[in-house]
Amino acid sequence: MGRPTIFPFGGCALHGALHTAAAIPGVTVVVHSTPGCALRAGLSAGGGRYGAPPGLPRIAATNMADKHVVFGGTSRLREEMKNALAVLEGGMLAVLTGCPAEMIGDDVGAMVKELTAQGERVVAVPTAGFHGPAHEGHARLLAGLLAQIAPAPTRAGRPLVNLFGIAPGLDPGWLAEIETLSRLLEGVGLAANPIFGPEGGLASLEAAAGAALSLVLSPWGTAPAEVLAARHGIPVLVADGLPVGAEAAEALVRRLSDRLGHPLDAGAEGSLARERAQQGWRFDAVLERLAVLAPRRVVVADGSLRAGALARFLAGTLGWPVRAILTDSPPEGVRAPLAETGLACAADGADLARLLDESGADLVLGGASAAAIAAARGLCAVDLGAAPGLEVLGAGLSGRAGAERVLAALLLALAPAPQAALALRSRAPVPPVFARVAE
Repeated sequence: MGRPTIFPFGGCALHGALHTAAAIPGVTVVVHSTPGCALRAGLSAGGGRYGAPPGLPRIAATNMADKHVVFGGTSRLREEMKNALAVLEGGMLAVLTGCPAEMIGDDVGAMVKELTAQGERVVAVPTAGFHGPAHEGHARLLAGLLAQIAPAPTRAGRPLVNLFGIAPGLDPGWLAEIETLSRLLEGVGLAANPIFGPEGGLASLEAAAGAALSLVLSPWGTAPAEVLAARHGIPVLVADGLPVGAEAAEALVRRLSDRLGHPLDAGAEGSLARERAQQGWRFDAVLERLAVLAPRRVVVADGSLRAGALARFLAGTLGWPVRAILTDSPPEGVRAPLAETGLACAADGADLARLLDESGADLVLGGASAAAIAAARGLCAVDLGAAPGLEVLGAGLSGRAGAERVLAALLLALAPAPQAALALRSRAPVPPVFARVAE
């Protein structure tokens, strides 16, 4: 027998598609659904409790009423698309459908075809909530946009690498991850094509069709990469999540270099060597404090982008038993292989609470939701996520800086700071021999 979803993670497919579209400069959204669907996208991300949250993107909506559900809402959609295009200066219009529109079978494609025949840039993507979780909506929107893109003229220069599998508004610190990976690739003579954020946009979306390779960092980047592979023959390289730490980052760029047939030059080798040296120096500086930490049974509860990679880094660095639990409900096709590696999947908060109880863990790392559930069960929790609504300001876990952030968070959570220890010693009774000397 099924059970109700309790404390779901991330929202539905429409929510993920909205957040993704909002992160691509030049893309404007029309939601063909009832009034609450678009608003719930912002609320699902924790942007606010009442009214329109600060993080909700500016979107147009058909606001389907009862009569549209009964008699069809295509005329209302036609009207809203024309209104949006009347005030839209350039760019692309993305029509996203919610559950009511798809359940009654509105012919959205016909409405879009009317406008594309007039030379307008309009794309329709089915993103009803019943298609899956928010990350599924991210993958659907990006794949749908790329399926309509013609390749832009490629410029001679560094090989261009698409970054897929990082979901804006859903993965903590998503913008920091893109920026860190872009700098990492630049340092070894490659160029990143991020699509999202201030360095992305329609030009980046068009350039994706002429890239040298697509790098897939999570299962949610597979669909967009497969679209480009089928339409434009762009090869795909699948990574094991984010590269947490200098060693993982170096291993990733060497795989990219080998796949592209782009040998690393002396400058690239020097850049990688500096990252290793910088990380080694910093780790040595806190080695004593790390060594005195009591071993813990650790669970990393996070999305597919971060959980496995973070678990491998912790196990390799500290030697503690670490288990990963995925909270983004990855596609069914990848769950069996993941289960063979010991990864579990939690569909909602109730699932995660049960898995934490069964794990016997005494330390949980993850985003805000996972940390809150762990803390409520009396477990030590380390929140590695971003503050709700402030994901674009959050720090990432990629590369050397990400590894340093993880260790700093652990030390702050598990060991008293030197200042605190000094304060405790200063309040201790002074031994008599020292008291006489002081006198």
